[in-house]
Amino acid sequence: MSAKLPREPARLAVLAAAAAWLLHPFATSRMYGAGDALWYANMLADYVLQLRDGVFPVFVGQTEFAFNGAVYPLRVAPMYQHVAGLLDLLTGRSLGFFALQHLTVIVCGVAGIFTCYLTLCRIAPGRRWCAAGFAILYLSCPGLLATVYTQDLYMTWMAVPFAPLAAYGIWRSFHKDDTTSQLWLAAPLAALWWAHAPIALWFTLIAASSQLFRLIAVNRGWPQARRSLLGVMMFALLAQFPFVSVAEVQTPGHPSSVVNRIAHPELIAEHTREAFPGAILPLSEHARSLGDLQLGYAFWAVLAFATLGALARPRGELTVLLACAAALLALLIPAFGLSTFLWAHVPSEIARITYYWPMQRFYLILASLLAAAGQVAFGDLAVFRARARVAWVWMLAVGCIWSLWESRQFIGAASERTASTEVSLRSQRVENLFLTNDSYGLFSSLPPYFSNGVLDPRSEVRLLSPVSGLRLPVADAPPLKTGALVGTVDANPGILRLGAALHLMPGRIYALEFAFGRSNLQGILQLSGNSMFREYSLPSSGEPLAFGSAPGNGRRVDLWTSGVAGDEVSLRFIPTAPGAKPEEFERFGSYTLYAVDPAKRPVEVVSLVPFAARTRSETPAVLETPRMFIPGYEASVDGGPCEVGRSKAGLATIPVPPGVHTVSLGFKGPLFLRISYWASIIAWTLALLLPALPAIGAPKSARN
Repeated sequence: MSAKLPREPARLAVLAAAAAWLLHPFATSRMYGAGDALWYANMLADYVLQLRDGVFPVFVGQTEFAFNGAVYPLRVAPMYQHVAGLLDLLTGRSLGFFALQHLTVIVCGVAGIFTCYLTLCRIAPGRRWCAAGFAILYLSCPGLLATVYTQDLYMTWMAVPFAPLAAYGIWRSFHKDDTTSQLWLAAPLAALWWAHAPIALWFTLIAASSQLFRLIAVNRGWPQARRSLLGVMMFALLAQFPFVSVAEVQTPGHPSSVVNRIAHPELIAEHTREAFPGAILPLSEHARSLGDLQLGYAFWAVLAFATLGALARPRGELTVLLACAAALLALLIPAFGLSTFLWAHVPSEIARITYYWPMQRFYLILASLLAAAGQVAFGDLAVFRARARVAWVWMLAVGCIWSLWESRQFIGAASERTASTEVSLRSQRVENLFLTNDSYGLFSSLPPYFSNGVLDPRSEVRLLSPVSGLRLPVADAPPLKTGALVGTVDANPGILRLGAALHLMPGRIYALEFAFGRSNLQGILQLSGNSMFREYSLPSSGEPLAFGSAPGNGRRVDLWTSGVAGDEVSLRFIPTAPGAKPEEFERFGSYTLYAVDPAKRPVEVVSLVPFAARTRSETPAVLETPRMFIPGYEASVDGGPCEVGRSKAGLATIPVPPGVHTVSLGFKGPLFLRISYWASIIAWTLALLLPALPAIGAPKSARN
């Protein structure tokens, strides 16, 4: 035993080196990825800022990053933001939001390779080097790396540490039928539901199928069934919060977005066909293809050799692991029309949660199942000749080298997808923050004012008539500046430079109103300065009342700058209609610039966390806040409680009497939601402490 001890540090060092290579592009404070990655960073920023402000638990968005009361991904996959909040606390609240986002990736990736290694060591304690090899294959699996490198799926990545634990739980339930095995299975599955519902759904189906097979074919009897029921109860207690949280988002009497069917279920099978033959070829240059979400040659070899091992010496746990992997592969491989047939018969609820790209969900699960299957099969090689063991070791070593070599394509993609320091800083300045439609996830519909562009939360408040529900008229201040927008072709081809140059003073708010020369403009309106960079799509940037040039669209955008020296903002237009040329839009229109005095507005926003405003009205009115309405909001007028309503736009409203009043709105949450959350916290604390209890009691027993 003593001769083997020095080898363990070597194995841990190899694993650490592999993880460092696979994850080092995320060791940066700059923005990585595209629009989805920025949205994830903004949702993380909202959660962390609320924690720093003393808000806990956080149930809705409140800051500039999520002023609409966003609940997605917070309520459906809370682990991403909770991990970020914990890391922010452990790092002394010293990291920027991009650095914190990337730290979640690094921590989960490192945790994933080591949880995989440690669980595989428990499967075959005498094959620790092989456990290290399979752990490397797990983290370097292309289908796993692609989720965060090229797909920007941060919720998916949160599942990386727990999938190997769930696979181990399945194996252990066959190896040793006891209460501890049930906890090993229940806790990782529950953690997956906190991390990512689609992966959790499929892993839960796999685990349930394995346990049903075990109770029928291996461990028959009432005591075994009773232990399984105990495991179900433990799982329900640990996993219940995401289910309760999503259910409590729904507003009684209004359509639920949660139960809607997927719009085009036939696209699931179509996308699996699109991924081939790329999914069985080497990775493309910098992993740009959908087929780069793949199992990888090393795991295909593991599947083949483990299957031969199962045929040579049948074992229940190995058979189950391989059968579950084969079922997922049958849904991914478009051979003989099988996957198309299977997806056509998948229940609609499962298809809705899986969504259009099952390869984003399945390969992470497959990697964990096959790593466990490989270790089980290799553990049985003692009954074969030594030559077979040597061949297996060489195959595993070559597979690790190949997988690490292939991962260079993701490393190359990272160099292209990492923004400059300037762009990274600019993207999270308050004057450039925008809410994507993802920020309205779980809500039944978008408000008619929604724009895929920057909105000032201070302007997203309105006084409505309590009778008609229409906005009460607001008088404009005298204009600061007006002028024609006459374009000249920019040095960059395809861009029209508009003549206006707008100087923004620090601490001031402006409204820029456009009079477009034509209503059918198709292109991108760009506003850029030293600190500002915005783009609005035309003819409409969003919903019917959003900014745009189409009939019914608003014509105003709010401007301000966080720069202490102000900003000089220029306007450009990029036509996107087929065959359109910039010079065709030289007579673009005109503009009017207004200065906005918040103190003279009918509604002056005092703070966002919590939401507080000062209203001025000569008649009774209804304040429409920027928060999407869900049950759990509480409001007050001049310190007295009042009822929170729901406007036609789906936003939270507060009735206000005539005169000047101070209004506040906070989210306490329904009682059941709060009970569910704290019950989960207590349950997880106990679940994590249970394994430590024997160690705590051991010294005392020894003394006795």
